[in-house]
Order: sequence, then structure tokens, then C-alpha cells
Amino acid sequence: METSLPWLGRLTAAPSDADWRRLVGDYGPLFAGWLARAGVPPADRDDLAQEALVVVVREVNGFEHRGPGSFRGWLRRVVANRARTYFRARRDAAPAVDLDALACDDTALSRLWDREHDQFVVGRALRAVEHDFAAATWRAFVLQAIDGRPAAEAAAATGLSLNAVILAKSRVLKRLRAELRGLVD
Repeated sequence: METSLPWLGRLTAAPSDADWRRLVGDYGPLFAGWLARAGVPPADRDDLAQEALVVVVREVNGFEHRGPGSFRGWLRRVVANRARTYFRARRDAAPAVDLDALACDDTALSRLWDREHDQFVVGRALRAVEHDFAAATWRAFVLQAIDGRPAAEAAAATGLSLNAVILAKSRVLKRLRAELRGLVD
């Protein structure tokens, strides 16, 4: 996996088939979950999530990173707008959430989206980079960074030196930061 340019940069500059597959794999389930929360029936949810992904694909080149959270905010607005369009076309149904509040940057609903987005994306990033590291390195990282165990305890559990587990955590965190740049900051 290329680390010199973060995924978002590749997606907006020179996307590969793998970048597009990642977009669909990473964001399709997140979009579908929020569309479910908005009250979109299961029969229409996947199609509407796909429509939102098509908008992202079509318009991502025009996306400008304008500070922390701008990409997730842009995605949130894309999903809210697709849901608005859906409910406008179906006068017999109303959204289960305030789509205007979802589209705004500083509401309880948008903050919930932001938290869930970040948790979702970090989880996907963890799974994506895990295979870039030896099993002992990954275990040392998980013990320290995720489980909150002291480095000495991680060293004892993995059989690595104290220095090796400290370096393992540092290397994995550096790789994760590169992977997540622009997505959760």
C-alpha cells in the first residue's frame, strides 16, 4: 500500500481501482447506516447509498480540504442531500431525523456523525494497515495503544524488548497517521 500520498490525496488526484473499491467498501456501509437512521426503508437504502457514492466520485475532484473535519463534513452533507431528495420525491414518508441539522456543522446530530465517522474510518484503517506489520509488532501496538497496557507489560507479553515495543507503537502510529491524514483530522 502506498504511503507517500494519503488515500484522500490519491482519490482526488490519480485514483486507482483499489482507491475506488476502498471508497465503496469504507463509506458504503457508513452511508447506509445513516440512511437507515434517517428513515430510508431497507429496500431503498443500498441504492441511495450508491447514489451518494456516485456523487462523491463525481465531485471529489472539486473537494477542497479547508481544515479539520472538512472531508467528513462534506460527506455528511452529501448523504443529507441525497436523503432530502429521496424524501421530497416521496410525499408519503418523512425523514426520521432532522436532515438540516445533519447537514449543519455544529449540531448534536452532526457531532454524532463526526464521532461515528471517525470511529468507523479508524477501525477500517487499523484493519488496512495491520498486514503491513509483523504479528509481534502489531500485538505490541494493540497492547499499548488500544488496550492501554504499559510498554513493559507489552514487552513481557510479546517477548520483545522494551525498546522494540516502544518502536512498534511509534511505527504503527506513524503509518496510521499517514493513512488517516485528511479523513479524521
